[in-house]
Amino acid sequence: MNRSSSKRPSRVPPLLSLLFLSIFLSTQLSAATKICLPFQPIKRTYSSAIATTAMLPIRGGGAAKLSKTATYSPPGSANTILKSFYQTVINARSHLAAAAAARAISIFAMYPIDTIKTRMQMKQGDAFRMSGLYTGVTGSLVGQVPYGVLTFGSYEIYKKSLLNRFPNVKPAFIYALAAIMGDVTGSGWLCPSEVMKQQLQAGIYPSMSEAIKGIWKKSGVGGFYQGFTGGLARYV
Repeated sequence: MNRSSSKRPSRVPPLLSLLFLSIFLSTQLSAATKICLPFQPIKRTYSSAIATTAMLPIRGGGAAKLSKTATYSPPGSANTILKSFYQTVINARSHLAAAAAARAISIFAMYPIDTIKTRMQMKQGDAFRMSGLYTGVTGSLVGQVPYGVLTFGSYEIYKKSLLNRFPNVKPAFIYALAAIMGDVTGSGWLCPSEVMKQQLQAGIYPSMSEAIKGIWKKSGVGGFYQGFTGGLARYV
């Protein structure tokens, strides 16, 4: 392959997966700021404790006072979003672990076929040669396994936020939109590993470290997101 003749990839597609997160965070943080404005004269921070008192009847008449404190976090804050993502992953950890194991086994089992397919697409001489059938499998696993966790966790966050913001919209539409946004977010992690995997399968680079150095030197960050739009269309 003639490297000098290839076009320099655009830097716009790599930012697409971060666009949803940036818009989501900015709108949520702006909403949190509006909530803070009425309480500015009090100079109370969100991390301050809010005390509540309850009157409970006791034996013999009268009542007992029970106080409790709770920490309040503004809805939509970055801390709340991260906690929601973490809690979502923890609650579904058994399912995610099973999905990760199944994905890893399927990738490892079918990787030689994927390598042969890549060689044939790039019109290499002997696509069925035995050597190098598992070249780049580590990078593929590093990209594919966390992709599932990131996609599922972000999907749950998007879904909850959209349902709260648009209560009158049909849930089916909200679920579909949240799934698309989750795939866009996960593809930001997956695409670089796919680019390195394909170039290793084709024999352009001998190792993953050389692939990272070569792609970075040749095209910068945009080089790791070649074909991002096509891959996103496939997964969405």
